[in-house]
Amino acid sequence: MDRRAARRRHSLMPQRYSKATLSAVVVTVALILSVAAATTLLARNLYTGAITDGKSQADRFVTGAQAAVNRSLLGVDVLLASLSSLLNLDSMQADWLEGPLAGKLIQGATRQNLLVRNVWLMDAQGTVVASSESQGAETNPETPPSFVSEAINVPVSTLIISQPVISPRSAEQVLFFGRHLKLADGSKLLAVAEVPVNLITTILVQGADISQLEATLERGNGQLLASMPAQDALNGVILNPALGSNASVNAREMQSRIQQRPALVASRPMLYNDLLITASIPMETVMADWRFQVRLIGLVGLAFSLFLAGAGFAAVRYLQSMGRAQRSISDAKATTDRALESMESGFLLLDAQRKVVTWNRRYLEMYPWQAGEIKAGASFEKMLMVTALETLGDVPEEARVQWVANRMLLMSQGVHSHEREFPNGRIIEITERGTPDGGVVIVYQDVTRLRRASAEIEQLAFFDPLTGLPNRRLLTDRLQQALVATVRSGRHGALLFMDLDHFKTLNDTLGHDVGDLLLQQVAQRVKGCVREADTVARLGGDEFVVMLLDLSPDAAEAARQTRLVGDNVLRSINEPYTLKGKHYRSSCSLGAAMFGDSQQNAAELLKQADIAMYQVKNTGRNALCFFDPGMLAIIEARANLENDLRRGISESQFELYYQLQVTDNGTPVGAEALIRWHHPLRGMVMPAEFISLAEETNLILPMGQWVLEQACKQLAEWQATPETADLQLSVNVSARQFRQAEFVEHVRATLRASGARASLLKLELTESLVLDNVDDTVEKMHALKSLGVRFSMDDFGTGHSSLAYLTRLPLDQLKIDQSFVHNIGLQATDSMIIQTIIGMGNNLGLEVLAEGVETEAQRAFLAAHGCHLCQGYLFGRPQPVDAFNGGLISEEITA
Repeated sequence: MDRRAARRRHSLMPQRYSKATLSAVVVTVALILSVAAATTLLARNLYTGAITDGKSQADRFVTGAQAAVNRSLLGVDVLLASLSSLLNLDSMQADWLEGPLAGKLIQGATRQNLLVRNVWLMDAQGTVVASSESQGAETNPETPPSFVSEAINVPVSTLIISQPVISPRSAEQVLFFGRHLKLADGSKLLAVAEVPVNLITTILVQGADISQLEATLERGNGQLLASMPAQDALNGVILNPALGSNASVNAREMQSRIQQRPALVASRPMLYNDLLITASIPMETVMADWRFQVRLIGLVGLAFSLFLAGAGFAAVRYLQSMGRAQRSISDAKATTDRALESMESGFLLLDAQRKVVTWNRRYLEMYPWQAGEIKAGASFEKMLMVTALETLGDVPEEARVQWVANRMLLMSQGVHSHEREFPNGRIIEITERGTPDGGVVIVYQDVTRLRRASAEIEQLAFFDPLTGLPNRRLLTDRLQQALVATVRSGRHGALLFMDLDHFKTLNDTLGHDVGDLLLQQVAQRVKGCVREADTVARLGGDEFVVMLLDLSPDAAEAARQTRLVGDNVLRSINEPYTLKGKHYRSSCSLGAAMFGDSQQNAAELLKQADIAMYQVKNTGRNALCFFDPGMLAIIEARANLENDLRRGISESQFELYYQLQVTDNGTPVGAEALIRWHHPLRGMVMPAEFISLAEETNLILPMGQWVLEQACKQLAEWQATPETADLQLSVNVSARQFRQAEFVEHVRATLRASGARASLLKLELTESLVLDNVDDTVEKMHALKSLGVRFSMDDFGTGHSSLAYLTRLPLDQLKIDQSFVHNIGLQATDSMIIQTIIGMGNNLGLEVLAEGVETEAQRAFLAAHGCHLCQGYLFGRPQPVDAFNGGLISEEITA
């Protein structure tokens, strides 16, 4: 019966073997197909990535070129416009102008602009009145036909650029730039600048290193003004297709602008109307790296497929050998042996005479030196002597004998469990149990990981994992003990609260891993500045605390000792660092609080030192400051103002005031909503006192939403009256409010709930808000523009706006900051800036509104230069809504 069963088992084994072999073949084929699929997918992804990188490269180049050429053109424009103030043209007539003297002044101004070769001042008939050329060498510039009449007859003075022409004097292509200037009698002179095309080309390419790059400066109708590589024969030719209607889109695949070959073409509009910058990168250049990568990937994929095929063949052969081996293995295996070998713990069974009966594999893994000694009947005492030789190191023979005797004594005394730590760090827990026949079962459990985990838990509970310094919990415990000890000893102690200066900037620019390296080095430097008995702890982030003990019983001397340590810390922190091969300098702000004179608690001391540290932050950083109770008063005052602000929001203590916005002839067109706070005790609180605090505490979010709701309700009320139905209302939007993910939905819901017309709501954004995250700003502005909402750039000219970004923003209005308006007639540069902003707004099709208009002279100047919207005390102060509406009604009655 048993023999038949054995034959049946052997007959089934080839079948199992065939299934395993088939599975190995299937898996191998599947892996090879997966490699082929992955190779194909990777090639496609690399192709897409190459196209994306090429588009990004084209976009980056054309954006940089746009900014560079814009700056150059604006420099020429400012040079021509500045001739009016340079020659005092607005206060003289044409026949008063002294040509030689004017020429010298023009010559001096021209030399400051490296782009301009010559400048002429011409009358309406094209006759040169004065020029930058040397006296006696003046000649009329060979301008294109109708250039002079076109430039001098434009309604608003703006920069006009000619088509490329050949200069007879230099035999090279040049462009003429023209802007007309008004004289005192209303007549006009034309300022003309000659700029070589090759200089424009140099600025256009700005050192770009892109193979076969084609860059052009052209008009919206396709007329080529300059190109790189230079194509003098094509300058002035109309390129097809014209890009005027698609100038603001991202890079796309089309024919290159000059050589008409497949390429990625990016274009951007210039500051001046109808001018474009384009960049064409041939597809041959874009795909060069991709072709190399595809060949390399193909070779790697082929090699890997061959490797898989070989591995599959080896697996089949291995399965065949395993099948043969399985048929030769005995089916009978002792159940006890299987149980012992499956144990995670080492196992050793001794008889009553302490001789070995059996053991398992895990025991020999823990005691590998016993492999040549262990056998059934071996003496356990002799095995212990081998262990002593292996683990006790270089000790006398008597010490080893004593160790073995102690171990045998533990066994005889029935000590059930103990631990042994080996020199390699492994910890073994040994548990012994007697058997009914007097033998001993010994179980060996490797508890190394368990003990290390316990030690790590303790380390994490009381020490900072990055620096190894005590954490807040351990510091608080030590500080409480120190407070008790100082009272008992009569000696003083001190707490130094340290915060690294500008640490967030380091994290944001070089990464958190570099920031961690700095924190580790700072920890070591601070530890080197204090004694062994002192404590250096890290509270988190870049905050450290130093606790100094056993200072002088005299308070003044203890303070001096504290300052010495603080100065050492400051000097040490100021030493240069090397972070991943980069040199870096840091500093810190230190706040100090003394203890020992009276009963204090740890939390109070930490707060005092923290307040002193923030005083250093507020007064310039990189210094030490001792705690002064007056600092706490300032903090409490700020906290009280914050509490009042929260109460004011919940109790509706705020009100909107409205300041009139009018045309230059005084016709009301709208208003700006300005928040005011009616505090029950402080009285009227102006925004300058609480807006910054609201920003810091995020209270600006509910406050900003309330302002938006009230403004929309007011618009809805005005819509019900024909006299006010078309009034626009401007609302300032804070950066935190605008950056909310749901801001667009908030505006949409508020407009829907109030019934106000979205086209009458104007949101005022600051330059810093716009530049903080341009892509997010543009996306949200377009979403709101689709609702009809309008946008104004507030305080324009005071920030650092990028002209490249300005053309991307869907703005409706530029708002000239009142600081420029107040200097009208006082500073010529501010007047020139105002004219430039007005010209920029007109060229971009934007309204221009001046705020802070207080005098009739300011209004007249703005109107004369094309700014027809004003706001300021000349037309009305901010008023509550009833007074504002009453003023509108009286103006209507007067009209």
